[in-house]
Amino acid sequence: MLETLGLSTIESQVYELLVRTGRTDADRIRHLLRLGAGHVEEAVGGLVDRGMVTTTDDQPAQLIPSPPDIAGEVLLLARMTELTKARGALDRLADQYRSAPRPDVLKEMTEVVPDEEVALRYQQIQARACREVVRFDAPPYLVSETVNEVEIEQLAVGVRFRTVYDRLGLEADGSREEILQYAEAGEQARVLNHVPVKMVIVDGSTALLAMRSGEACTHPVVHIHPGPLLDALATLFELVWESALPLHPMPVQPRGELTDDDIELLTLLLSGLTDVGIARQLRMGRRTVQRRVRDLMDRAAATSRIQLGWQAARLGWIVGPGDPMGPPRKASVGADA
Repeated sequence: MLETLGLSTIESQVYELLVRTGRTDADRIRHLLRLGAGHVEEAVGGLVDRGMVTTTDDQPAQLIPSPPDIAGEVLLLARMTELTKARGALDRLADQYRSAPRPDVLKEMTEVVPDEEVALRYQQIQARACREVVRFDAPPYLVSETVNEVEIEQLAVGVRFRTVYDRLGLEADGSREEILQYAEAGEQARVLNHVPVKMVIVDGSTALLAMRSGEACTHPVVHIHPGPLLDALATLFELVWESALPLHPMPVQPRGELTDDDIELLTLLLSGLTDVGIARQLRMGRRTVQRRVRDLMDRAAATSRIQLGWQAARLGWIVGPGDPMGPPRKASVGADA
């Protein structure tokens, strides 16, 4: 879970162990986690730099963990600042893309797709995928379809799908059923509060791009062929993927006192949905959502929703991406270009 905040897997393991055991020394950490001295030293150094661990002048030095709700919130605010900067960079990239001259070499790398061909082109490039399809997905949608059958078929034969969804898309009516269907098929998904660019990239070799402006998409949709622009978009996806939140954390161990309904509510909450959005998805009242969240906080001994997320990971209710104890991430929402 802490990898989402920028920690490595080993840093996350070391910090969680320190929280459970209290102050201790590096030798004990190395023994309990069965790690090499170099790995522990590097992880401790990273935690110290982030303000999550303090070391004493004792011999051997004692490692003291900072309070998770305080240190974690600092990291969360830092990540939010990074995302805000990334959004500004995306907006500038979009402006440059729309205003850039179109020399012959650029025309060879891009192709404007006629409106009536967008749906077919979207299905065709997915059907060509051999390794992986990655997407930024957000309303309003240019392709109207109940289920993306091509994606389901490609997942079944081993093609990997990773999608970063705009939060508004998750709050739409009917998205819950689609989430469950795509999750069962094997799509990996994360969520961002705002996805300013709509795009799909197939095998890193071809892409469709449509810009967002407020609540509308600006035409045209552009088919991008191999070249610097495609490389930049592929890099952009990876940066945003690392910053986005997992859409459906998976349980690490038997859930104990938690029911399936509790897990579903918790995962929607940690995905960034508002109480109103959660109420719509679960078909219950907003006050009921607030009461159930309060109950989860009480059971986790959490005083805030941020601390609830931390406690949920610590108690094994959920795990984040990259955690070696959890299965590969699976989740999804609507099928559209």
